[in-house]
Amino acid sequence: MSSTTGPVRPLRAGRAAPVRGTPAARHSYATIGLHWLSVMAIFVAAVSGLWREWSENDALRIWLLEVHKQSGLLVLACLFLRLAVRFTFGMADHAGELSPLMRAAASMSHAGLYLLLLALPSIGLLLCSASALDVRVFGIFSLPPLLEDDPDVAANLAQFHVWGAWALLAMVLMHVAAALWHHLVRRDGVMLAMLPLLRRREPVASGMASPEVADLQTARQRRAA
Repeated sequence: MSSTTGPVRPLRAGRAAPVRGTPAARHSYATIGLHWLSVMAIFVAAVSGLWREWSENDALRIWLLEVHKQSGLLVLACLFLRLAVRFTFGMADHAGELSPLMRAAASMSHAGLYLLLLALPSIGLLLCSASALDVRVFGIFSLPPLLEDDPDVAANLAQFHVWGAWALLAMVLMHVAAALWHHLVRRDGVMLAMLPLLRRREPVASGMASPEVADLQTARQRRAA
């Protein structure tokens, strides 16, 4: 007997059938590296800034301020490099089917995150200038003053810097929550695309067949032959 719906292409047991047009399982090495370097720089900047506020050791406070400045510069450098990579080579879409509203929300959240990553270090540089603090870029050269020494302006910029830090924390938490939602609820490849050390799960639906499904389809074809 033969199937009335036409021949069924056999699937090799133990392998999944790829979906045409499926993006690579991972982002580029440049994108992944710059992403996690940014994460580390943000973490170091936050820890050094908070530690400096709590410390009463003058020498330690000076060293922590320098660590804070250099990590902020690294955040800024990673942002420019990541945007250059994104606009030059593009970004693969691992989210699959999403509603226009959700895609718009994701785009706005990424834009807000990038804006804060630009604004917060920039405010820090202005704050250093208004406080008459020298900023050496990774110990290589000093930046020219962006503002004149002005304690009142420095106080206002310091307040903006704190507000920006809290806003960035909120955006980072939202970013992490969205990544976990993609991974645990939608079970797509958004989070794993940024985690090169973890193995990506092969989805059973949407054109992909697990080994168990492949074995079942092969057995049905043999019975129908």
